[in-house]
Amino acid sequence: MPRNVELTNELFRIYLRDESEKANLAAINAIVGATKGDIGALFYDDARNRFRFCLSGSDFPISLGAERWHECVDRRIKRDAPDVFESWAPPGLEIPLRYWMSAPLYAAGSGLGYVFIGRDGGVWTDEEVKALGSITGVISEIVVIRHRKDLEARNRREAEIALAATERRMSDFFSLARDMLYTSDNDGIVTGINPAGVSLLCESGAEAVVGRSLADFVSNPSTYDYFLERVHEAGYIDDFEILITDKCGKPDKDPKFCTISAHEVRDGNGRTLEIQGFVKDITDRIRNERELWKANLELAEVNLKLQQTQEMMVRHEKLASIGQLAAGIAHEINNPLGFLRSNHAMLSKYSGVMVEINRRLLESGDAEYRRLFEEYDVAYILGEIEHIFSESDEGYERIKRIVGNLMSFSRMDKASEFELVDINAGIESTILVAWNEMKYVAEVERHLGDIPKIYAHGGEINQVVLNILVNAAQAIASQNRPEKGRITVKTERIGECVVIFITDDGPGMSDEVRTRVFDPFYTTKEPGKGTGLGLSISYEIVVNKHKGTLSVESSPGAGTTFRIGLPILQDA
Repeated sequence: MPRNVELTNELFRIYLRDESEKANLAAINAIVGATKGDIGALFYDDARNRFRFCLSGSDFPISLGAERWHECVDRRIKRDAPDVFESWAPPGLEIPLRYWMSAPLYAAGSGLGYVFIGRDGGVWTDEEVKALGSITGVISEIVVIRHRKDLEARNRREAEIALAATERRMSDFFSLARDMLYTSDNDGIVTGINPAGVSLLCESGAEAVVGRSLADFVSNPSTYDYFLERVHEAGYIDDFEILITDKCGKPDKDPKFCTISAHEVRDGNGRTLEIQGFVKDITDRIRNERELWKANLELAEVNLKLQQTQEMMVRHEKLASIGQLAAGIAHEINNPLGFLRSNHAMLSKYSGVMVEINRRLLESGDAEYRRLFEEYDVAYILGEIEHIFSESDEGYERIKRIVGNLMSFSRMDKASEFELVDINAGIESTILVAWNEMKYVAEVERHLGDIPKIYAHGGEINQVVLNILVNAAQAIASQNRPEKGRITVKTERIGECVVIFITDDGPGMSDEVRTRVFDPFYTTKEPGKGTGLGLSISYEIVVNKHKGTLSVESSPGAGTTFRIGLPILQDA
């Protein structure tokens, strides 16, 4: 027993004196010496879950693979009591020893430790085995505590390493972030800011920003006050828009459009500890959106011009079709008209001969002829024949004028370039084309002055006059008045321009309608009865293509006057 007490004390001193793994070597050497063994082995797993092995007399512990470690231990121990077995050579020993005893040193959680003592000098007695169990039992508590301390130290080191890694990652995130990251106190005074924030607000360094309110850097400080109110009310805010216009007390030549998001950090009592947030510079995005918006406007303008051009081409095609139709009608009328006029002239001549014969017969004094003359009232018939021929001459002349106007209208539409155009003749032919639209609702008065021919596109000017005449007729018709209205067309020379006035006594226009009357797609007509393009195309023809003027004077109930001014000569 004294020997065991001495060994126990020695083991306590070893483990208390040396906290390194080498204490295990000293301990197995002491146990071998006290038990009179030839060799000893200590198998254990350390705090890093490595399977370790100490052989008495060696200089350092070694690691074993898990399979090799368990192969050595599992068949040669009892987990809760000492045991004996025979013939075994532990790792590092070439010749097996015959007699062995073993005892568990500790078994705490996942930690395991076992002691093996071997010799060739005789079987281990029960007293020796019991003594080994007593020794390991006495020191197992300190060994378990030592193992737990190792585990705690390992866990602490791992936690410190993980914490340091997290701190490095967070530091890298804070310092390398491309957006501004900041912290502030409850009043919005900056307490911390990353390099991106310094670059955004003040390039001279963080010390120029820390201790100041972000309100000092925005265009409207009250905006930042409202931002803080929202944060305090809800605890957070996302994508609040601000404009940074100040850079360390100097106006920024290049203001920054930004969004700011932030949240409060509160303690258990709900008291605000700090505000954390980030600011994103969206200036490039705003500029790109502006460029896109500008491009969309330009595209819309191009589309509008394309639509106007398309509508104008449609109108030109329609006008060309009208011209072709007019030319065809005029041609078809002109051929039979020639026969009718020729026959009419011949009949008129023969009628004159018959009148002369009748006069001579009356002068001859033939009583029978005079009786027949009076009986059939030949004098009245001859008078009517003369009246019929006179009216027919007038009708043929009117047909001739109509055919001439149709031919004139069709010829003017065929011109694709500027040429000398008789505006009065164009108006006459256009009135003829529009006559069916006007004859039931309005009387047309012409006051066509002595004006020179001008260089213009005759077909397009006809189209403008046609649009205005048709609009005037439709405006008068919309009043549903019992009597006909009046449309007056007047031309005169004013300076170096020929001016056309087209006036109607229709309902007139309000100021709103008058100011928008030339806008594309603007119409006061019912859906399906107007495209809102007639007057806008007319404006394009007169103002942009012919370098003239097109204006309107009107008021509700006072009718409307369109004024078309066309230069006599066009600039080269």
